[in-house]
Amino acid sequence: MKKQILKILKPIALAMPLLSGLVGFLYAGLTFADALFDSISLYAMNFQDTPPNLWVEVGRWTAPLATASGIFLAVSALRSRVQNFLCYRRGDSVAVYGPEVEKAALLGRLGGRGMDGRGKYVRAARYILLGEEEENYDFYASHRQELEKREVYLRCSSLPSQAGSLPGLHLFCPEETAARLFWKEYCPYGRSVERAHHLKIVLLGCGKLGEELLEYALLNNIFSPDQRIQYHVFGEEDGFLAVHSRLGEIGDPVVFHGGPWYEELSLLEEADMVVVLTQEGQLALLQKLLLATCREEIVVFASGSAGLELLAGRERLLLFPWQEYAQCPEHILSDVLFGRAKGLNLRYAHLYDGVPETAQAGEELWQKLDAFTRYSNVSAADYHEVRLAMLRAWGVQGGMEGLSPEQLELLAELEHIRWCRYHYLHNWQGGIPENGKNKDPRHRIHRDLRPYKELGEADREKDRENIRVLMDLDLF
Repeated sequence: MKKQILKILKPIALAMPLLSGLVGFLYAGLTFADALFDSISLYAMNFQDTPPNLWVEVGRWTAPLATASGIFLAVSALRSRVQNFLCYRRGDSVAVYGPEVEKAALLGRLGGRGMDGRGKYVRAARYILLGEEEENYDFYASHRQELEKREVYLRCSSLPSQAGSLPGLHLFCPEETAARLFWKEYCPYGRSVERAHHLKIVLLGCGKLGEELLEYALLNNIFSPDQRIQYHVFGEEDGFLAVHSRLGEIGDPVVFHGGPWYEELSLLEEADMVVVLTQEGQLALLQKLLLATCREEIVVFASGSAGLELLAGRERLLLFPWQEYAQCPEHILSDVLFGRAKGLNLRYAHLYDGVPETAQAGEELWQKLDAFTRYSNVSAADYHEVRLAMLRAWGVQGGMEGLSPEQLELLAELEHIRWCRYHYLHNWQGGIPENGKNKDPRHRIHRDLRPYKELGEADREKDRENIRVLMDLDLF
């Protein structure tokens, strides 16, 4: 809105001396042509006579300012065009659009390859759209013919990052990225081992950020077949339980508390992790939380730390700058996880269908997948990082050669649990499909959605083979 107002005010300000002079000269009795000529002369300070009235006097004093402003704007625009042209010629240019603060931060990280789009289409190798979803979609639609030939990264919180179907158009969701990165940085495996894999994790706040954090927790925090990790959420669940109707099939319970957090202080004190997600009114919430509890650590999804520095007990807060992490260039332009997921999908196609392992074949295969299958690969690749962390904790080195049969069997069972959870989160159920096959995608039924110990030997071997493939894949 502010940009639109400024666009309107700039030409008005530049034209004011002309209009003021024109009114004054016409009032003094000049013809329109002479009045127009003398009014234009004001901009070049060529009018030497005594102003006949106040209108001309105002125009005479404001015209040089308008001239200087016009020259400055013209030079600035020319400079911007030259900079953008030189940046584009480098071949790795990235044009950025969106709110000034976020755009400035991203341009600072991009360095010399970053270009400020300033709301207009500029030629670049790649584009990042940081604005509101509707604004981003409108910009893409307005310049679709040019952008279809480029790589475009569009911020979108309504759709999963891998839901896009147009070549070259990549969606990115900061909340999703932040959730994945969080569980890598704050992986609770060590604490889970200490507590015999019985943990309590509290989330204060929900919304999009909380939902993503909860889903990735259920898919990544899998450490033992007998674990019981409880997730307690204080915040509006906004239909989460209704949408994920099979959540009860997952062994780790998820509890949404209808009352406020301060009515469950004993839970907050004994919890193994408390994570503050609430963004609006976060400072006031943290002040109350620090006073009401004696917890040594509270993890905070912080979008800024200026106010947090003033809090008494600030040393008890562990800040996770989620927006800064999620919107850094490497996570937007070259997300390593999605690259690994594509590599995993290609490896299976190579092993079972003889597809050549080339970058082109991998991209073509990926484009043919629906969002559910894409994220199945993403989930497998994402959890493998947790698996590797567990192996390091076990002291296992040398890949598959360092694994004992018992360890391989445990990893295979955990992989099956992860696979089941992914399907349950997408409302699949176990059973015998009426179509006579292993699965019925239409009705979301799969015969292997059951405990690992109930699988036949051939199906267990599939899970073991998944471990071997992932351990062999040179992407981690």
